[in-house]
Amino acid sequence: MVKKAKGKHRLDKFYHLAKEQGFRSRAAFKLIQLNRQFHFLDRCRSVLDLCAAPGGWLQVAQKALPVSSLIIGIDLVPIRAVRGVKTIVGDITTQKARQAIKKEASGDLIECVLHDGAPNVGGAWSSEAYSQSALVLEALRLATDVLGPKGTFVTKIFRSKDYNALLYAFKQLFDKVEATKPAASRNTSAEIFVVCLGYKAPAKIDPRLLDPKHLFKATLGPDALLRQKVKQKRFREGYEDGLSSTHKAMSAAAFVASEEPVEMLGRYSRCEAAAAFVRGHKETTAEIRALCSDLQVLGRSEFKQLLKWCVPCCPPQSTSPWALHVLSLCMTTWVFFATCWCWSDMLLGKDDMQHVLMLLQ
Repeated sequence: MVKKAKGKHRLDKFYHLAKEQGFRSRAAFKLIQLNRQFHFLDRCRSVLDLCAAPGGWLQVAQKALPVSSLIIGIDLVPIRAVRGVKTIVGDITTQKARQAIKKEASGDLIECVLHDGAPNVGGAWSSEAYSQSALVLEALRLATDVLGPKGTFVTKIFRSKDYNALLYAFKQLFDKVEATKPAASRNTSAEIFVVCLGYKAPAKIDPRLLDPKHLFKATLGPDALLRQKVKQKRFREGYEDGLSSTHKAMSAAAFVASEEPVEMLGRYSRCEAAAAFVRGHKETTAEIRALCSDLQVLGRSEFKQLLKWCVPCCPPQSTSPWALHVLSLCMTTWVFFATCWCWSDMLLGKDDMQHVLMLLQ
């Protein structure tokens, strides 16, 4: 008889521990380890678990909280009953689910909101990562509607390009935000857990903060380069002078002094550090020179590094054209008098030379 192949989760020690201790999933140990580190369940009396099926986190909350505590779990699929836990079948992105949660809580605010949900995965990583980030944002939106002041929000997110945007949203709403990866989470998994402590409970929240269309798009600063698309110019009458469809170099001096460095990085293929004040600057390291040699192969972190490099290397403000004109006239005048001095030494007497010096002064 051929033995049935087992999935990788069945070979995991946390899977066997979950079976031994009666937990419905190995994910229960993720919450146990998170609580052991941050102690957010030790001091609360009400918990809401979003995307709670099959109920492993609800079991952990039920054991950690006092008997009279309020524990609510919601998911799209029915959750098998857990003693002392109220369960709801619903979609957390709908208003109907929010009303059902508030009804089960009798209008009271929740002290801790948990979220370990993930969209159905199939293989398209970019779309799945965005769907996960959008789901986390929906969980955060619901949390802001039911969390009490100084409440806690714990969520799972994927390490993707939207990770920093989510952290930004968390930090606007909570006093302390910590990202960690518990030992029960596989090293091969892209998941990471964020524990948000001390909900600020603002009277009003900018809706754009909880809107993925606004939060995940380009923002100001170095991160803008990661999502900003440089507007391409069509050359219907041929390419402009000096433009090559494959390679085009820019000077480092022009780059560090530019008001639009992001656009320049998108238009040129390499950066040449020819100017002395750029080449000799302490921030112009060998790594920076290597990055400047081929801009087209750089990734996210390298672009950010170049944008940070151009700030300290930026030269002081240039002298105004009027000041340069005056300086030029002064230099011409002094050259004229110096020439006259050489000739006067041969043609004038001592008294005449003293008279010229008085005039120059």
